[in-house]
Amino acid sequence: MRYIFYAYPLFKKVSFAFIAEKHVKQLRRYFKVELIDENAIPFLHGIFKPFVLLQPFFYPFQNYEKILSRRVYRWRGLIGIDVADSNRISRYAVRLTEYATAMIVPSNYSRNAYVRSGVKKPVYVIPHGVDLEYIDAPKSQPNSFKILDDLKKSRKLKILVSFIVHSEYRKGLDLLYEIYNRLRRERKDVALVIKDLHGVKLILDSEMRIYNGWLSEQDKMELFDLSDLYLLTSRGGGFEHPALEAIARGVPAIGAEGGAWEDYMCNWMLVPSKPSGEVLAGNPIHMGIGVEMLVDKAVDRVHDILNNLDEYKAKTREYANTVIKEKFTWTRVGLLLKKVVERHI
Repeated sequence: MRYIFYAYPLFKKVSFAFIAEKHVKQLRRYFKVELIDENAIPFLHGIFKPFVLLQPFFYPFQNYEKILSRRVYRWRGLIGIDVADSNRISRYAVRLTEYATAMIVPSNYSRNAYVRSGVKKPVYVIPHGVDLEYIDAPKSQPNSFKILDDLKKSRKLKILVSFIVHSEYRKGLDLLYEIYNRLRRERKDVALVIKDLHGVKLILDSEMRIYNGWLSEQDKMELFDLSDLYLLTSRGGGFEHPALEAIARGVPAIGAEGGAWEDYMCNWMLVPSKPSGEVLAGNPIHMGIGVEMLVDKAVDRVHDILNNLDEYKAKTREYANTVIKEKFTWTRVGLLLKKVVERHI
């Protein structure tokens, strides 16, 4: 069995690490995989010629380009795994991709940004995925979010959920609040739940934190099972994985037309949009613009979904059982990773 190294943030709870762990689990079905922390990558050398997958790609090269520039040409190959958070990457980022044998990105939006910006190395689209349990498991019983379940039942609420973990402008936190405040003026049966860096907070009559810390997979499933609509207000991002997970659990979702999430959202989930401002101002890698959903259109779409919730939940469940199950499981992701590694190893 062939031997590969996978380098990622081993000691930090970040989205890159979560995706990398899913990749490693799948790759170990086909290869011997040795793990290495991203910050140890400059010390990977010796008489052997390693084949390396590095996620994220740009951050280590920003920190260690000088030493890595002397290492990578002795390696058997280097596949960089990263994203495009806007519609362009910088010339500096394009130059860094020259160290890679190939690049992997999670969406066609990201690939188009790389190619448009001048990347010459092969760029493969391998999406993020969900475990089959996300699609097939029965609805969970409230445990971590019992207080949310009680409030929902006692006040007959419809729960809107969104993940805003970092980069508030890119994630569209301002748009999220604008949409929610408009809805609250027009109907009294909605509450907003936000997963942020510190845990989960509920916004209803006031703001209340209902969960502290990192969410386990079971916690996330429970939260989605209590939710009625996922609001993806992001202006940019290479994929936006929580929205896929929500859809897999049968939760209707909406996002702006033109974003990376078009790969896994169907037409009725997409809201008309306009170009946004620079999504990560001053970022040395992601220097382009994104898309911004039109608030009036988003509010109208939310009303329609909430007023016909059983119908939209049934449509979402059918979509999860067909499109998501066919194209966006981690098992399929593993097969795509295997093909790319085999092509370049």
